[in-house]
Amino acid sequence: MQDVPFDGTTIGEIIMRGNLLMKEYFKQPEETEEAFRGGWFHTGDGAVVHPDGYMEIKDRFKDIIISGGENISSVEVENTICEHPDVLEAACFV
Repeated sequence: MQDVPFDGTTIGEIIMRGNLLMKEYFKQPEETEEAFRGGWFHTGDGAVVHPDGYMEIKDRFKDIIISGGENISSVEVENTICEHPDVLEAACFV
């Protein structure tokens, strides 16, 4: 686990811990063990932190498309499709 710089470009995973978090996934010990590594809850969400401390969620690490040996962000696919003038909304399912 390593902190990311407050530069607005370096993506890191949001992790958290505290007494208000769930303790486990119901009847899913393997998923619980994976999510609570090192005593921290790993959300699977990727974010950047801006110089003013504002955190911006950028991606969902669990929603990665693997194609031709490449890892492709489903959010990037959606955003690219939405850039076309004839597209109002897009959703990419993994």
